[in-house]
Amino acid sequence: MSAARAVFAEQGPQASMESVAARAGLGVGTIYRRFPGKDALLDAIARLLTEEIDQAATAALEDPAPGAGLERFLEFVGAFHAEKRRYAAALTDRVADGDAVSARTAGRVQQLTQKAVDAGHLSHDVTADDIKALIVAMRGVVTAAPDGDDAPWRRFLRIHLAGLRAV
Repeated sequence: MSAARAVFAEQGPQASMESVAARAGLGVGTIYRRFPGKDALLDAIARLLTEEIDQAATAALEDPAPGAGLERFLEFVGAFHAEKRRYAAALTDRVADGDAVSARTAGRVQQLTQKAVDAGHLSHDVTADDIKALIVAMRGVVTAAPDGDDAPWRRFLRIHLAGLRAV
């Protein structure tokens, strides 16, 4: 999986299974025995990445500082998408609507948002839907930025968080 993630990060979703096998130091037949095709491999990576985002949301909930957990989670999401910019779009639709992990993560984003609102860190009318929209927009900024340039999405996040803060 780590070899596949590295190859897709470098070459995008059009990378061959042969490239993945070579990076992993395996024969291509070994890869095909585990994953019947590239779609199955991308599906497995999408599930793994969904779990990683959920784990980041869980860790962010444990931050005792008002709003810090939400901001740390959003920074993780930005960096996460920047690292996978070449193949993130190919993964977007691979996790089914109603997926248990995605639903759990959405609940955690709701909790992070409410925690920041209750602490007065964010304006009283900010909702989890606002944060979800910010994440989607941030993905667009990541996609539009040159490879390796994190400044645009970081600036975008900083500006939008400032606009969501309680005055």
